[in-house]
This record gives sequence, C-alpha cells and structure tokens, in this order.
Amino acid sequence: MKGKNKLGLILINVLIIFGALLHWPVSTVAKQVGYLDVKTEHLMKKLRKIGIPASSVGISVTIIPTTIYPFEPIKFSFNSKKKFNPASTAKLFTSYYALREMGSSYKFKTDFFMAGRRDLDAFDGNFYIRGRGDPKLVYEDLQKIVHAIRAKGLRKLRGNFVIDDSYFSEPETNAALFDGKKNKPYNVGPNAASVNFKAVELTVAKEKRKINISIKPRLADFRLVNDMRWVTGSCGGNRIFYKESENQLRVYGRFGKRCKRQRLYVGLTTHNKFTFALFKQVWIESGGQFDQVLVKGVVPKNAQLIYTWINPRNLGLLIKDINTLSNNTMARTLFLKLSAIEGSPGSLVKSRRLLTNWLDEQGIGAETVNIDNGSGLSRMTKLSPDDINSLLLQAVASNDFRVWKNSLSLAGKEGTTQNRFTGLGVSGNAWLKTGSLEDVQAYAGYILTKQKRWISFAVIVNHPVAEKAKTSLDEFINSLYSDLPRQTSH
Repeated sequence: MKGKNKLGLILINVLIIFGALLHWPVSTVAKQVGYLDVKTEHLMKKLRKIGIPASSVGISVTIIPTTIYPFEPIKFSFNSKKKFNPASTAKLFTSYYALREMGSSYKFKTDFFMAGRRDLDAFDGNFYIRGRGDPKLVYEDLQKIVHAIRAKGLRKLRGNFVIDDSYFSEPETNAALFDGKKNKPYNVGPNAASVNFKAVELTVAKEKRKINISIKPRLADFRLVNDMRWVTGSCGGNRIFYKESENQLRVYGRFGKRCKRQRLYVGLTTHNKFTFALFKQVWIESGGQFDQVLVKGVVPKNAQLIYTWINPRNLGLLIKDINTLSNNTMARTLFLKLSAIEGSPGSLVKSRRLLTNWLDEQGIGAETVNIDNGSGLSRMTKLSPDDINSLLLQAVASNDFRVWKNSLSLAGKEGTTQNRFTGLGVSGNAWLKTGSLEDVQAYAGYILTKQKRWISFAVIVNHPVAEKAKTSLDEFINSLYSDLPRQTSH
C-alpha cells in the first residue's frame, strides 16, 4: 500500500500476535509514562557515574496495545528524534525491507555455465560461475555443487575459470578502510559471487609436542608459514598474529605449552581469488583434475547452462544469521541485492534510494535516516531511536512477523546476547538486535513483559566510553521487562 502507513488498518494481525484486548484509561497512560520516566532517570544516573551525559543517549519505548479502535500505543521518548550512529541495529532496516519485498520463502540462486569443447569426461574452454548475490554460499554448499557437476560426467577442467560478479556494480571493498584490520571477518565486504564469506577458520593446536597450524576450509595453492613459538603457561598467555601476502599466510606469536588449541577466523585475499582457490580445492578433493586459470568476465549469451544451485536456506533463515549473529557481510550483500532484483546491477546508490523512498511512503523518518551500506559498519549511518522503533512497530503487522521477531537474538540465549542478561528475568523474554562499535552501544527489539505486555524499543549510546554502558543498558532492558505497573481495571 502506497502512502503514509496507518497502523490502524492492519491491527487484525496485531490481535493474533498479542492476544487479549487491553483498554487504557487516561490515568493508566500517565502512570505508564511516568514509570518509564523513572526508569530512564535511573539509567541516566548510572551512565553519569561512568562519564556519559544524557545528551549522548537516545531512547524510544512503545507499549503496544491490542485494541483495534482506537489503536493508541503508549509512547515514551528521551532524545528520541536525535540522530545517532546506530551501529548494527541498522541491519533491522536492511533485513525487514528485504523480508517485506522478497518474502520469507525467497531462495537465492547461483548459475554455472560452460563455453568450449567437451571430450568425454574432459572440458577445455571457459567454465563460468555467475553470482546472483547469495549472502550465504558456504563451503559445504560448494561441495554439493561440485558433486552435482561431477555427476554429469565431468572430471577434467582445462582453460579459464571465469567469475561473473557483475550482478553488483560496486568495486571490492577495501577491508582495511574501516578500522585498519583487513583480515577481520567482520570487515569482509559484499560480492555477487562471494563464497564462504571469504573467510577461513585458523586453528593453532598442540600436536605431538609441536605447534601445528591449519585452516578450514583449505585453499588450493595457498601456503601457511608457521612461526609460532612455545611459552610457559595455558591458553591465556597465547598471542597469535598473522600477516597475509600473495597466496600465503604467516602465523606467528606465542602459544602456551598447556594449551590444546585456539581457533580464530580470518578473511583472506580477494573475493575472486578466494572463490577460485576454494572451488579448485573442492574439485581436486572430489577426484577431479583442475587445470584452469582465473579470469574475471561475464557469461556470454551462447554459454551453456550446466547447473543452477538453489540455496536450501530461505530468506527467513538467512535474516536470522544477519540479525542474531550480526553478520556484516551477509547484510551488505543483501543490501545490494535489494536494488539488483529491481534491475541489476545492484549498487549502494540505488539500494539507498529504494530504502529511503520506502521509508518515506511508510512515514518513517526518511529525512533523518541515512543507511550507508546496510550493515551498520559505518561512521556515516545515522538514525534516530524513533526511526528504529517506528520500523519495529510497523513490523508487528507484517504477515511474516513471527519470522521477523524470531530473527532477532533471544536475550541471554543466543547470538550476540548469549553472554548477557545472566540472572536477569528478561533473559529468554526479549528478542533483540544489538549494535556495537567503538563509541557506540545500541539495543532494539521487543520485550514480552512479566505481565505479558509487549514493548518495542530502541536505545542508543554514542560516547567515547559507550562500551562501559553495557551493564547499565542490560539492567534498563530488564527493568522494562519486570517493573511495569498493572493497568487499572474498569
């Protein structure tokens, strides 16, 4: 529906989701708002003690009613229209818009073509992979893909391995640009033909009194250099560093003699080189022969389609990874996909325009929302708490609301909140998206209160010592869960 969103038009869904009718007397509304004001003041006192002023905090809270007429949510605001850096809570906009436009059952595809000469089990020519923006094409998928192609009688590949990533027009991201840490997986940018997030699991382990290093999955023609040394102690004394050069990763540092193993994740090389090396490795491991060289290009019209991979995970499952695990690479890929499905190639400019236009149609702060790359890994992204909370409130009426809500991290139980809310009542009773950058802490999502009311909210802290606000924010969210007074009966 075009035009400004009117929540009163879609409240049948709200009734289904939130249950029995509630009627709010004026005195109860004032009491609720006053109580939220007290909770906020408690939070401000805690934050002031660690050096964070009230001007660095924004809060938007909505107690969601379930009456059809009138629909009057109780709203509380504190600096709620001020623009903040929201960190990864920006993923809410990318994932919800994708869910709304594409549907939870949408599945991503990747195509494989050949153009050349085939002689029995040998092929000589151009072998193509054409990416279409699958945000989660992983190593195990590639094994199945190779098995399916090998089942067509192919064993030897000679010629050119051509990667067509033209579905997106953006150049490869400089992974060191954000914080200088080019090999950190969270800095891996999007690519239409990305495989395994361009990352490997690096394991340093004690094996037969020696220090062994390995990566999983392995990459063809990629060399590991082991410069680790022993030190006295356990894993707590480990210091593992790595430096990448052409087709090589040097691992160095110290490893405790009483430590069995330590694992970490590393983003490597470029998207195209990574995809080529991993495909070659999997092909050889399948018993095939691979004598191709990497070329970047586009699939010509006369190429023969030999296989289409359909990701078994639908969009509903993929946004669970994006929101619960806060996967930046997946979010950035999905953001570009938004404009690519409107007419490829996808680009940041087109995706930003699409999202801004849609927000304007819905009446959600299009003038205040600035989504940079869809993930929140940016200093350019700016949102207000009201912007985020308005999106959350609108999503309540979506046909896919259960999928949407469950894509968020269940407080204290999984994902980015797994080690938070320990011993607090809100654990297991809130569905949250976290946001964390240097100078930024944020939360947004839904709370099912102790008295079985639903709350949507967003809270953002932007300050040099924002990291110290975590415990106070957890306690604030727990107070929203546990301390709301009951409404007056009438």
